[in-house]
Amino acid sequence: MTVSVDTRALPARDALESETRFRTMADHAPVLLWMAGTDGLCSFFNQRWLEFTGKTLEQEVGSGWAGGVHPEDFQHCMSAYLDAFVARRSFSMEYRLRRHDGAYRWVYDQGAPRFEQDGRFAGFIGSCTDVTEQRLARDALGQLTVELENRVRERTAVAHEREVLLREVHHRVKSDLQLISSLLSMQARRLTDPESVEALAECQSRVQTIALIHEYMYQSENIARLPLSRNIRGLAANLLRVVGPPNRTIGLEVDVEDHLDLPVDRAIPCGLILNELMTNALKHAFPAGRAGKIRVELRRAGKNRVSLAVSDDGVGLAEREQADGNRSLGWRLVRSFAEQLGAELTVSSDAGTRVEGVLEAES
Repeated sequence: MTVSVDTRALPARDALESETRFRTMADHAPVLLWMAGTDGLCSFFNQRWLEFTGKTLEQEVGSGWAGGVHPEDFQHCMSAYLDAFVARRSFSMEYRLRRHDGAYRWVYDQGAPRFEQDGRFAGFIGSCTDVTEQRLARDALGQLTVELENRVRERTAVAHEREVLLREVHHRVKSDLQLISSLLSMQARRLTDPESVEALAECQSRVQTIALIHEYMYQSENIARLPLSRNIRGLAANLLRVVGPPNRTIGLEVDVEDHLDLPVDRAIPCGLILNELMTNALKHAFPAGRAGKIRVELRRAGKNRVSLAVSDDGVGLAEREQADGNRSLGWRLVRSFAEQLGAELTVSSDAGTRVEGVLEAES
């Protein structure tokens, strides 16, 4: 007996078996799957999709599925899909799709063109993943970022206003101190007693030093700290100009370490210590027009400590002069400011005089 087989039926049967295997795998896939033909209309949705939407395959095929897209996302969804379909290119997008319970869920839809073995375009295939939790977390993070940026802007504005106010305070204090200095100068011109004139001149020098520090704070980038490395030269030069002899026989040498600064509440006592030590040297170290040099040094002296030293090559201090100095107002002020700054003072008088204070840089 001869059995005949119709070989023309084999490709059709293979195609049917392949289609059956595909649908079985698709229905068990963990994502929502869809497929569209060459006309752009959807021809297949897997079981997971139908369970998600609560619709039948007949209700979803064609363009029926689009009825579940959120109205606010519909235009974007259709435009993205059709543009990719015409261009035969892959796409990805997010939109809200209505679930079987009526709630809209964010889905991440990825689609890609598919082709027959001979290269002919066969339509599109895609998958959707529920990304609602990720989207809500991302939106919440975005909202939090916006709130933080707003707070930063608000605090920056407040900090800027505060900085402007503090600069104005420094400027006004400096102006008021300059006025006081002028009044002291006017008063000194009306006096004839040399000791009184000298006392007013010393007081005026102290006022000018404080005013100059406030001027530096007004000009500083950081109004909370005075950059001593840059401004100590100005303080010392001003003292030499105000207190020094008019014939300029006394030279000034300033040696400072870079990047040293102090908070304003410590910069003023430090500047006043410099004022008293330089004033004492200018008045007593070079009698009878003697020429000489004053040296100012500023450097780090360990963690959170700064060393300020004022030395001269003048006549030096005899024991009697040191005793007298201990009773002078200037020396009492130096000790008082040094104590305020936690400074340790050392005095040497081998070749001229050197006074050094190691002070705490922070409160």
